[in-house]
Amino acid sequence: MIGVDRWLKAVVDLSHPLSPGFPGHPSTRPPRAGTVADLAHEGCFKQRWDLDEHSGTHLDAPAHFLEGGRTVDLLPAEDLVLCAAVVDLRPRAAADPDALVEVEDVLAWEREHGELPRRCAVLAQTGWSSRVGDRLAYHGIDGDGLPHWPGFAPATAAFLVRERPQVTALGVDTPSLDSAGNERAGCPVHRTWLHGRRFGLEHLTNLAALPAAGAAIVVGAVSLAGGSGAPARVLGLVPTAG
Repeated sequence: MIGVDRWLKAVVDLSHPLSPGFPGHPSTRPPRAGTVADLAHEGCFKQRWDLDEHSGTHLDAPAHFLEGGRTVDLLPAEDLVLCAAVVDLRPRAAADPDALVEVEDVLAWEREHGELPRRCAVLAQTGWSSRVGDRLAYHGIDGDGLPHWPGFAPATAAFLVRERPQVTALGVDTPSLDSAGNERAGCPVHRTWLHGRRFGLEHLTNLAALPAAGAAIVVGAVSLAGGSGAPARVLGLVPTAG
């Protein structure tokens, strides 16, 4: 039997720990946790959690924006193991909190690595997850109290739907697939993307530890019956060379 370390160079945790202090999305109430059993009295430790489906690092299912769309439990298991295509937006995002992954960014990735592979997740690496310890910075709050963060351009979502049907997921290390500005315009990326078997991943982290091409991700989303979304432990699998 060949050990997993013969073909796997690294396993990267792409998820933030879920905690009451996680900044989340401005519209999402922070999770709450309370102890219901402890070792001293019950002989075991157990907590009760109260949280939104879209708490912490999580999956957005089509039902989040589409009437009659697939819920988390109806997403095929094979769609939760995907090739990873990492688009580096860090230089633009550092200069512009409203930066977008444009169609040209996807085409530039393909010129270097070939066409996006079958069952693929396009992941936007903006560097935004480094701000997670500061709620105001993570939400990009400006002097007028408005949030700002990067995301995918609506035209990019439409291009991928139309021209790259092999792409299954979009992911971001920010609070939303839509930039904060596009959320104020009605969440066009969500509305374009979340159809059929396609889904989104939000609040990712550690994307810098993945190569631009060649890695895979495993999306360990809680299979909530009827869920519009679910917290997820997302793992990046980096293969050994060759």
